[in-house]
Amino acid sequence: MVFGWVTLAVLYLFLLFSLASWGEKNSPTARALTSHPAIYSLALAIYCTAWTFFGMVGQASRDTWIYLPIMLGPILVYVLGYKFIYKLTLVSKKQHITTISDFIASRYGKRQTVALVVTLIALLATIPYIALQLKAVGATFQLLTQQPNSNGIIIAATGFIAAFAIYFGTRQTDVTEYRRGLMLAIAFESTIKLLALVLVAIVGYSAWKRTQSGPFFESFTNEIALAQFGSFTFIAQTIMAAAAIVCLPRQFHVAIIDNLSLGHLRTARWLFPLYLTIISAVIPIIAIAGKAIFAGANIEPDSYVLSLAVFSESVLLQVIVFVGGLSAATAMIIVATLTLSTMLTNDVILPRILAFTGNTDDKQDVSSKIRLIRRIVIAFILLMAFLYHQQMTSSRSLHSIGLIAFSLVIQLMPAIVGGLYWKRAHAHGVYAGLMVGLVIWVLWLVLPIVSEQVSQMEQNELISQGAMISLAANSFVYILFSHFAPQRLIDRMQAEAFVSPAISTNNTVKAQATNVTVSDLITLLSTFMGSGRCEQLLEQYQQLNNCQLKHDDTPNESFLSFCERALGGVIGASSAKVLLDSALRGKKMDFTEVINFFDDTTQAMQFNMTALLTSLENMDQGISVVDKHLNLVAWNKRYANLYPYPDNLLAVGTPIEKLIRYNASQGEFGTDNVDGEVEKRLAHLRSGMPHRFTRQRMDGRVIEMVGNPLPGGGFVTSFNDITGHVEIQQALEESNIDLEARIKKRTEEVHSINAELRLEIERRSDAEKELIRARKAAEDANASKTRFLALASHDVLQPLNAAKLYVSALEEQELTESALAIIQKLSHSVTSSETLIGTLLDIARLDQGEMKPDIESIDVRTLLSPLVDEMAMRAREKGLRFKAIIRPCWVKADKTYLYRITQNLLSNAVKYTENGRVLFIIKPVKDTVYFKVIDTGIGISTDKKDSIFGDFFRANESKEHGIGLGLGVVRRLSLQLNSDISVTSKIGKGSCFAFSLDKAEPKQVSNVTAKPRSTTFTGMDVLCVDDQRENLDAMQTLLQKWGINVVLANNWDDALKVCETIQPQILLMDYQLSHDSEKNGLALIEEIRHRLNIVVPAALITATPDESLVTQCKAQGVNFLAKPLKPAKLRALLQSMTRYIREAKNV
Repeated sequence: MVFGWVTLAVLYLFLLFSLASWGEKNSPTARALTSHPAIYSLALAIYCTAWTFFGMVGQASRDTWIYLPIMLGPILVYVLGYKFIYKLTLVSKKQHITTISDFIASRYGKRQTVALVVTLIALLATIPYIALQLKAVGATFQLLTQQPNSNGIIIAATGFIAAFAIYFGTRQTDVTEYRRGLMLAIAFESTIKLLALVLVAIVGYSAWKRTQSGPFFESFTNEIALAQFGSFTFIAQTIMAAAAIVCLPRQFHVAIIDNLSLGHLRTARWLFPLYLTIISAVIPIIAIAGKAIFAGANIEPDSYVLSLAVFSESVLLQVIVFVGGLSAATAMIIVATLTLSTMLTNDVILPRILAFTGNTDDKQDVSSKIRLIRRIVIAFILLMAFLYHQQMTSSRSLHSIGLIAFSLVIQLMPAIVGGLYWKRAHAHGVYAGLMVGLVIWVLWLVLPIVSEQVSQMEQNELISQGAMISLAANSFVYILFSHFAPQRLIDRMQAEAFVSPAISTNNTVKAQATNVTVSDLITLLSTFMGSGRCEQLLEQYQQLNNCQLKHDDTPNESFLSFCERALGGVIGASSAKVLLDSALRGKKMDFTEVINFFDDTTQAMQFNMTALLTSLENMDQGISVVDKHLNLVAWNKRYANLYPYPDNLLAVGTPIEKLIRYNASQGEFGTDNVDGEVEKRLAHLRSGMPHRFTRQRMDGRVIEMVGNPLPGGGFVTSFNDITGHVEIQQALEESNIDLEARIKKRTEEVHSINAELRLEIERRSDAEKELIRARKAAEDANASKTRFLALASHDVLQPLNAAKLYVSALEEQELTESALAIIQKLSHSVTSSETLIGTLLDIARLDQGEMKPDIESIDVRTLLSPLVDEMAMRAREKGLRFKAIIRPCWVKADKTYLYRITQNLLSNAVKYTENGRVLFIIKPVKDTVYFKVIDTGIGISTDKKDSIFGDFFRANESKEHGIGLGLGVVRRLSLQLNSDISVTSKIGKGSCFAFSLDKAEPKQVSNVTAKPRSTTFTGMDVLCVDDQRENLDAMQTLLQKWGINVVLANNWDDALKVCETIQPQILLMDYQLSHDSEKNGLALIEEIRHRLNIVVPAALITATPDESLVTQCKAQGVNFLAKPLKPAKLRALLQSMTRYIREAKNV
């Protein structure tokens, strides 16, 4: 439980960290969101701390409406005091204020002592406030986790807050820079706080409705509760809250310093009061519900918010409330710590450091030192708050701690309000007022409260009385001392800047009804800019506006705007506006305007001069300037480096003649006529003509000199060291000559290589053509071989078919045992020959692509049971143990393919096993059915495993005879079924062949079972047609044994003639009856049916292995039997046909 809440807190704090990091990015989305006025308005809700989140509910449950002043004061300030907030923000922006102490110190003569006093007061007020937040965090964890001690959690939270504040608050030394990430995080936390309180109010009201009855707000609407609105405590605390919203250091920083635009105040004027109003509305609901539900329970009213969340048994609500309380505490601590660290660093620590070390020019070191000091101060502030929490907050409510902080910080209010609206306000009044207010605050508030001899209600009344008395005494002493204090010039200047700030507008100065002419304004421009620059700007103005200025004309608005912009570049925009306004109105400027004018002008001139000198010093070219008397007036560092003159020679006012003569004496001009060289260059300077030339000095450097005359006389010359450029140019010229020779040589080499490449390409082209011809010949030979194999197999099957029929006929005769044994051996030989020919045919058809699998759902047990029985019999004949484990299952496969694969694998297992056993396993696992054939035969060596599936491969260790085609067919058939045969084997131990197929759903089989009937062929007339006489004789012998009347024909015409004399009941046809492809068995069947006008049952018996032929037979209603013919299949087919014929007759 503890770990879960700690983890949640860590995750939330890291979410804040990530959100602030994203807000700091310069992406368009981040800038747009953090620049929105709603973010600023929500950030103001940092005012709502853990005091609001927990303490106000406790105060409302104890004293009803006494909680409201803390919310009402800020609402009144932002609704009714909008102009005050606007002016405060405007002045702070114009004066670049960083903290509230900086504001007060700047207003009152920029006195460092004022800033120090304000900082100490802010520190005394903020440390208890931060401790209050730490107490709330610890109490929250204790309530949720039921832990007796929360110091570990508080230490961890303090550490994270310190890291957050240090990372996002001290990245820049300029604290006036808008901290986007921090403001976004604070706005997010404000949203979480509001959501949590509203949800708890809803849950609390719902729980109250289920358990209580009567008016809900009865305790808040009775006479005693309503009487509090007119009480001194209520009014005093409203005034305290209104002052605190301005004087709290963290609130001043967020509202004033972090204000991105004055326009955002218009949104904050209604959105921030609305936020506070919603919170004020839900606090009584939570207080009433908590008081009713937890009546009699030992639960602190300050913890009603969290207790209601726990009471709801909603984990989500507990998480939201926990995060809301954490937000209320962390946001306040972070900003308050940052603000205090800035005040302590700027107003206490840095002045002392600079007083001891003096100023420094190393800006980088100072910047890093300031950031380090701020980080140390942040850690110190949080350490002090933690120690205060450990010592003094154990027995005090959140509300009382908050009021103590408010009562102290509002002592800054007279200095702020007086500084904005009273020019006579003085720093002496601030000193006296703060001292008197602080003494009364200590005597009236702190000492009695520390003694802890007063009740909670008495504490609140005492705080309110003491705050008002100390604030009134502070204000009176402040006014009294300010009135009699002597004012210095700096005091008057700052008073004017703060009380009457110049509001900048975009409106240009309009012409007034005076007698000011264009000539007067030109004179004004010349005074500040010089006649040369003035004439240049006027000429540009006339060209751009296509006009001619007349000196006696009254200036129009366009010319006035031009004059204002021109003067603004010299003396500053505000000074230029005041100066033009004074000239047009014809009135004199008062003292303060003169002070501000010269202050702006001085700043503008200093900036321009600094920028100019910096630019000159950092140029790569040397610069020297001589006046019209040819005396040196300016130069830069680069010029001094290029020409190492003696120390006493390079000085302002030195005649340029001395510098030229020095260079000539050093041999810089290359001749001994020093006077002549000096006079020639002086004459060139006196002529005032621009020049550009290059000179190589004694040390080998090449200097390019460019000179231009100045408008009022004099010359400015730039010196550029172009030695590197000249050397590069010479190197390029030298390399060009060498490059041309190398290019010519390389071109010849390329031509030679190209010729060789063309020959190589032709040779490779011929070789490629030869390879193509060879490959085509090989393919043709392979196709011919396959066709030959198919045709040869077909021809061999014809006599083999006859032999099989004869053997079947002999087996049905009553013969001696020796004769039967011979016939059985003959049958085995015929069967082996049939298997060999069938394998050859399968290979031919697979290689030609004629065999395509017909995928369907197959019952494995039904299909393979006859094969298993056959193999078991063969195994027993060899003295082997054969075992088959077949689980009932269906697979997706082709019946013939699966049968042939299994037949070959089982046949090989029996054939190559001399002793031991053969195991056949079929096992379904999930969506796959696995087939395994395991034997204890001779085994296969590792080096031959990849060869066993090749055609004509046989194991040398085997005593069995064969040509090794079985596994070649197995590999081809398995690949057609998208399965692969895997082999594991060990010499002398045996082998395991395995493959797998996809599992299928069983087919729906009809429940109607045909009754077995005994069928005889007596009296059946069968026409047999075959072009091979031996096949006809064998067929006749077998069929007559079965009692069938057989009629024979060996060609198309004989068959038709037979049909004219008798009407056959069954047709048995060979496919190939002649060389004429159109006169085949299927065509003859169709012809006979047509002539007899009856669908005679027929079967096509052929050795032609063609899938299309099977399809054609199905289309014509003809049965298909492959040669060599199996008598059992023929007998079954004839029985089926006989039953069909007899049933048709009965119908």
